[in-house]
Amino acid sequence: MKHLLTLLVLSLLHINGHVGMDIIGGRVVSQNYRKYMALLMLNGECGGALISEKWILTAAHCNVHPSSYAILGTHLRSNVHDEQIFRIKRGITFPLYDKDRKINDIQLLELEKPAVLNRTNVTLLPLPTRAETILAEKICSVAGWGKTENILKSNALREVDVKIVDNKDCKKKYSRTNLSITEDMMCASSLNSNSKAGPCVGDSGGPLICEGKYVGIVACGTCNCGNPAFPAVFTRLTKGYLDWIRATIARDYSDTL
Repeated sequence: MKHLLTLLVLSLLHINGHVGMDIIGGRVVSQNYRKYMALLMLNGECGGALISEKWILTAAHCNVHPSSYAILGTHLRSNVHDEQIFRIKRGITFPLYDKDRKINDIQLLELEKPAVLNRTNVTLLPLPTRAETILAEKICSVAGWGKTENILKSNALREVDVKIVDNKDCKKKYSRTNLSITEDMMCASSLNSNSKAGPCVGDSGGPLICEGKYVGIVACGTCNCGNPAFPAVFTRLTKGYLDWIRATIARDYSDTL
């Protein structure tokens, strides 16, 4: 059964489309460096972070269907060998998620069975103990398997450094669009205004890391795709979201969902 599941996932990796973003610019991640990263095979591809043995945190607009899978411990998408592959039991979106307004874009995915943590390629990304205040100009990083400058899926996991943009400035940049930047969001752009760097199609749901801490989730990388004129948009891990995550994981959903 495991062999058949592996073959199915390999075929999906070659034919599946995109719903979220990929990394523009940046560099290939050292193998087994970001051991908490999850490659999600949904209605397209998304990223996510393993936050407990059975739960992945991602974006709400990453649509789950009955055949959805999560791949943990992978570095090269073309070499599924030591990776752990799980069916996604259910997706639980934040109660106030609004897909039209693109707000509260956060979702928990429950795996069909617990992941096996190890020192080699599968570990957890700890949630922050409290909401972090990240000031403008702070350098952070984001990773994913998606499109590169050549408009191709990246075979290897890639990461890129981005610079936090003040929310007021971000609101101004999106003032003539249908995207409203709220206090529960944060924005980041390329370090150099003359170069492209940031998430794009396929990186949705991936974690934003600032000073080693998990602070945000890629929400609207397609707004950016490395374009300095429109910063990438992230769901900020606020106290409200952190409380919801912990309460959801603590509940027993076996009889209620």
